[in-house]
Amino acid sequence: MGAPMFYEKPAGRGSLLHVAPAPASWDAAGSPSQIRSADFIDDVHDLAAEKMAALPDPLSLLLDVGLPDAVPLLERHDLDNYLFPLVPQLTKRTGRQFVSVWATKRHATSSSVLVGTAVPTTDPGGTYSFDVETTPAADTTAYKEQIRDQVSAATPLGGAGVALQIAFVVGPRRSWPNLWKATIDSLGPILGRDDGAGEWNIRDGRVTHLGLHSAVNPEQGNEVRITLRVSSAAAGE
Repeated sequence: MGAPMFYEKPAGRGSLLHVAPAPASWDAAGSPSQIRSADFIDDVHDLAAEKMAALPDPLSLLLDVGLPDAVPLLERHDLDNYLFPLVPQLTKRTGRQFVSVWATKRHATSSSVLVGTAVPTTDPGGTYSFDVETTPAADTTAYKEQIRDQVSAATPLGGAGVALQIAFVVGPRRSWPNLWKATIDSLGPILGRDDGAGEWNIRDGRVTHLGLHSAVNPEQGNEVRITLRVSSAAAGE
């Protein structure tokens, strides 16, 4: 199988958003949540498209989400839900692919986005390091079960915030953004779940630093290699 790639988190000053970041919405078209999501994507595109056009491949992106002080930082506001559908929409509108996308969240009065050329880096390691493989479609329960079973030796990481990096190796026919949510939802043994919560309703709101990376292997077929590196947020920033 192909080797995973990790990239540095983009460094520098991002462009301040004019519209508050909005997570993915599965409500009906035209609903308030869908409108907020569309406005957010439009704002990021307006801020980033010109710079993206001038940058050489491969591309990376960092979204820094500022939340009001009254909003619990470690509950909900899952970072992957801000990156999707934002990243696929940016690719659709600009024709440019990303190999590394990052999101962070903190208590702040502003949010920002930064795009750059992705810079390869060494394996970051972590308190937990897992290398897993899966073959089913990402929208199936079997996909989640295969990942969960391969990380079942873990016990939920202690502390509060979590830094999570995931490196995917996929075949050319796989759309790697479609793997993000299902993969993270499978990490209950690492992130934990509240009492009485469903199998895939895990405490992924704990993730305050998220890095997602991609490598394409032409011989990969439908198999996906997933390399997980998990630490406390303080250690993983």
